[in-house]
Amino acid sequence: MSSTSGKLLHKSCLAALIGTLACSVQASSFNRIASFETTANLPADKAWSTETSAEIIDVSKDGNTLIYSDSPLGGLGLIDITDPAKPQPAGFIALEGEPTSVATSGEYVLAAVNTSESYTQPSGHLAVISLANQSVTARCDLGGQPDSIAVSKDGKYLAVAIENERDEDLNGGALPQFPAGYVTVIPLAMNQPACEQARKVELTGLAEIGTDDPEPEFVDFNSRNEIVVGLQENNHLAIIDAAKGKVLNHFSAGAVDLKNVDLDEERALTFDAEQLQRKREPDAIKWLDDDRFVTANEGDFEGGSRGFTIFSKSGDVLFESGLDLEYRIARAGHYPEKRSGNKGVEPEGLLVAEFSGETYIFVLSERSSMVGVYKDTGAAPEFVQLLPSGVSLNLPSRSATVVCWQPPTRKTCWKTKAHGRR
Repeated sequence: MSSTSGKLLHKSCLAALIGTLACSVQASSFNRIASFETTANLPADKAWSTETSAEIIDVSKDGNTLIYSDSPLGGLGLIDITDPAKPQPAGFIALEGEPTSVATSGEYVLAAVNTSESYTQPSGHLAVISLANQSVTARCDLGGQPDSIAVSKDGKYLAVAIENERDEDLNGGALPQFPAGYVTVIPLAMNQPACEQARKVELTGLAEIGTDDPEPEFVDFNSRNEIVVGLQENNHLAIIDAAKGKVLNHFSAGAVDLKNVDLDEERALTFDAEQLQRKREPDAIKWLDDDRFVTANEGDFEGGSRGFTIFSKSGDVLFESGLDLEYRIARAGHYPEKRSGNKGVEPEGLLVAEFSGETYIFVLSERSSMVGVYKDTGAAPEFVQLLPSGVSLNLPSRSATVVCWQPPTRKTCWKTKAHGRR
């Protein structure tokens, strides 16, 4: 995920939901029920053709308002989903910079905002926004360019990945490119960040690749207030104790031998080549429970293994999907053949959500605009279905999930219900 959001510069995007019936035994399938176009949230002084997109999405504590970051427009959009079948525009909040991520904390919205002048002079702040007043009430200087943010499940901590991303046009994007990134952990008091108590967690010296230039990309909390952080370009993963602000463990994300993969961009699907020792370079990361997490192995620099992996927090690979998702997307007619020689379907986003007592993994493919839905079994996940989508969010208070479809020429989000067996 890049704060520049170059792959998100399209003119419109629709935001949407997936839900499950409260009385269902399990979510056996997911189907569209409604959609919402983000152009409906354009400020009055903006033309309909103004670039706008929904990238990162969160929801208010009552489950009635969606909040999404709009990088091209430089702010946050709000969607009223009091009636899930009839989503309504609920306003736009302009920010002083480019929002890279958003998370809710009680009655407040926390937005990471990139204000960098250049790659060598990164800067950014955390905007604290009153959802009731739709206004910025405070700002915290982050000292660098932020990417992902996350609020702990108990509401005690905020984690911010300060990526300080590299210039991909400089030396072919090779590392190191300074300044180095890090993770900031900020205590939350009364749902607001206690900025003066922020802890900087250094990540230099961990990875074999770019050891002096870590670029943390994605953060997520388990219920023990342990943070998993992915260093995508460094092909590395780390576990942080939020309370102590210390690294508990770290390990390489490793590599995968891909066999029978389509590498030639010749307007045909020929799954007969190999990519050996392909670095995973994971983007999104989500905990499955307090001991396991899943990674979407998009790749960004020297890798991308076209699938997803389940790790233990001690660093063991518990499951590797290999090319399963890529083959299923190809059979559905959505394989992006022009990306064959690079990273294929590019699994980028993740959602872990519970429906009727079952845990599901939603693996979001950027280039194919599809989501692979898998049920967590504790061992090898069970494939459920494919959905059209690109980014997602779980709404536990509404038994629903928001997903966004991001095709190459248009961004669309879908709102669907999961029909369960009675």
